[in-house]
Amino acid sequence: MKKRIVIIVAIVLVLLVILFVPFDRDYVEDGGTRTYTALTYKVVKWERVGEVYYTDGTIEKNTYSKTSIFWFPDNFKSIDELWEIENQSN
Repeated sequence: MKKRIVIIVAIVLVLLVILFVPFDRDYVEDGGTRTYTALTYKVVKWERVGEVYYTDGTIEKNTYSKTSIFWFPDNFKSIDELWEIENQSN
């Protein structure tokens, strides 16, 4: 009986590791955005550099910095699709 419980606990722990440990790390060339992807979520550390154009002809650079978590099924979307979701939430 003890052996069976130990096997079940081990299987559950392995399953949790597979589902929740990030396996894919990506760096995006948009100012330094990093993504960490697991099977159930994606963490995006946004560092996007943008430009604001004023009517007097000046240009100002600003940086969007935030960390977002996208849960299943959004974790399988591309970084561009996630950026659209991020813009809608602001």
